[in-house]
Amino acid sequence: MPDTNRTVLEASPELPRTSRTQTVGAGVAAQVEAVPSIAKPNTKVVITRGRLRTWGWLSALSLVDQGLASGAGFGVNLLLARWIVPEVYGAFAVAFGGFLFVSGFHNVLLLEPMSVLGPSRHAGSLLAYFRAQIAVHAVLVGALSGVSLLGGFLLWKVVSASPLVGAVIGGGVALPFLLLAWLARRMCYVMQRPGLAIQGSAFYLGLVCAGLLVLEHFGWLNPFSAFALMGCGGLISAGLLLRTLDVLKGKSGAGKRLRWLPILQENWTYGKWLIGSALLNPAVGQAQVFFIAAFLGLGAAGGLRAMQLPSLVMTQGITATGLLFLPVLSGDHGRGAMAGMRHKSMLLSVALAGVSLCFAGFLAISSGRLEQVLFGGKYATYAWLMPVLALVPVVNAFSIGYSMALRASQKPQIDLLANLVGAPVALLSALYFIRWWGLAGAASSMMLGFLASGAVTMVWFQKEKRARA
Repeated sequence: MPDTNRTVLEASPELPRTSRTQTVGAGVAAQVEAVPSIAKPNTKVVITRGRLRTWGWLSALSLVDQGLASGAGFGVNLLLARWIVPEVYGAFAVAFGGFLFVSGFHNVLLLEPMSVLGPSRHAGSLLAYFRAQIAVHAVLVGALSGVSLLGGFLLWKVVSASPLVGAVIGGGVALPFLLLAWLARRMCYVMQRPGLAIQGSAFYLGLVCAGLLVLEHFGWLNPFSAFALMGCGGLISAGLLLRTLDVLKGKSGAGKRLRWLPILQENWTYGKWLIGSALLNPAVGQAQVFFIAAFLGLGAAGGLRAMQLPSLVMTQGITATGLLFLPVLSGDHGRGAMAGMRHKSMLLSVALAGVSLCFAGFLAISSGRLEQVLFGGKYATYAWLMPVLALVPVVNAFSIGYSMALRASQKPQIDLLANLVGAPVALLSALYFIRWWGLAGAASSMMLGFLASGAVTMVWFQKEKRARA
């Protein structure tokens, strides 16, 4: 099953997996692994009721942080869709899709290795290790930002009047600072301070929302200014977190320095196997926006993205709920209670699919009214898309429990296999369906891509079940 939470709104750093962390920052499994590793790296961990309560509290804080970060993305997309014309918002949506694509590589080459390897290999010199990771971030993301700025300059030379020019340049400017904020948030989890990550996310949310109101009041709101505001918020938020963690001052462990190049090599050794998923994930649920922009124009792309926002909120909830149950399933696997793990995973899938189906039904009878509330009638002609796109989280929910069970069984490679099937299906279907059916084809392509990847997950789950029978 693809990691759908990266497609959600801000695409906030996604929650990690059992054997390897996965996002973006606010991860349940990452912080669980970090707790024993930092305290006593070589001590066997005994699972007690008190420890489970502690981990449950940390997981709850992690979900709050995830919600705040995603809320910032939702606010930006909602207000931009409401306040600017569809063509200009479509340009922002296309540039934001490119940002999400790049953030996937940042996740697997920096965030995940830092969460897994930092506590296990550098527990005695974490601050020096963090400073080396910041240097790696500057090198990698600086280069990617330069490529984005070059692309914006070339667009300006070819189609200077297109709103996509400012969106691409703004995305290139904001990229290093937004991802630096994600890096700083992940450091908070490695240091077992999720409450600090919440403060950083809340500060970012407040700053960005206030800034958007100011920009709109003075008539300065456009894709470039929105990205610049997000980058500014990311930089200030990251600076506050890094200062509080003493990463910049280096009060403890200041005598030790780690060179960034060996750390980059270490990150690459760990993350190179995950690059395939980072490359394929966006194809399932994001490529359709680019195809719509190419075939039907930026205005249609903006309409698709706006109508997708409610379903993305549901997708975020499904993913977060699945990851909240991941430690429970992992505990069953560790005790050898495989029948209980499989039973819980199936119940989880059925329950979330039922909730998602009710949500889709709600949108089917209230999409017009909800569009009026959210966008003031600007996308009224696209309102029919809301319930159609809401079927995507229904499809996703049917396989989420099985995916969590496979992760708990330490089979994360199934994600890559599922993406290897789902991505080509989504890309090929988008290419033809959009030509035939327009926006309905884009929604159908998303559902088909998730169906294909979910089918792989469920088939593999049944294969594992029969092997253990």
